[in-house]
Amino acid sequence: MSAPFLLIDGYNLLHAAGLARLRYGPGDLERARHRMVGMLCEKLDVAEQMRCTVVYDAQNAPSDVHREGKQNEIRILFAAPGQDADSTIEDLIARHPAAKNLIVVSSDHRLHKAAKRRGAQPVDSEIFWERLQIRPDARTALVEPASAARPRKPAPTSNSTDAWLKEFGEFSVTDIAAEVQAEQQNRATADPWQQNLASLENVLKDASLLDQWLGDHGRGKRPQSR
Repeated sequence: MSAPFLLIDGYNLLHAAGLARLRYGPGDLERARHRMVGMLCEKLDVAEQMRCTVVYDAQNAPSDVHREGKQNEIRILFAAPGQDADSTIEDLIARHPAAKNLIVVSSDHRLHKAAKRRGAQPVDSEIFWERLQIRPDARTALVEPASAARPRKPAPTSNSTDAWLKEFGEFSVTDIAAEVQAEQQNRATADPWQQNLASLENVLKDASLLDQWLGDHGRGKRPQSR
């Protein structure tokens, strides 16, 4: 499978990586950007770097470099004057020739919506950075598949109905009743005692049968009620 394209919201990822500061001294911001991209290069193979673009806002662009450059094989892009990184990223998503193989790294919901409209996969900067840090090598997926991100149902407790269903499978009350009835019938057929008990139950339910039974067993008829 070919490497995915990566489109990264630069300053958003800088904050997620813990490299952002409230105040920057001379050259600090440039060094922070360089360090973050260097850390990306450590975790991305050459093919992934060649498909990776990091976008920064225009107002923080250094004045002594062009708007576009490279660090190793990663493309560095500053938004055009008067634009912000989000607008530039939205435009890149809309014009991307292989959007279904694109991962958009940002915690901005606006960019998430733009990515989903093109079939790209959005991922929060914090999640992407954490995944990148524990990545054992470049063969490991950069982000979890979309299906894996869905919340899982909690495991059933030992005394819950779900636990019984998990252990024994689905069941039907009607089927169980039929099985019990069939078992009782089989038991009555096979066991003489059960046969006698079944006959006795029928006798007790019918007065005429009870009189006949008492007569057959030498007890005579029941005394008439007064």
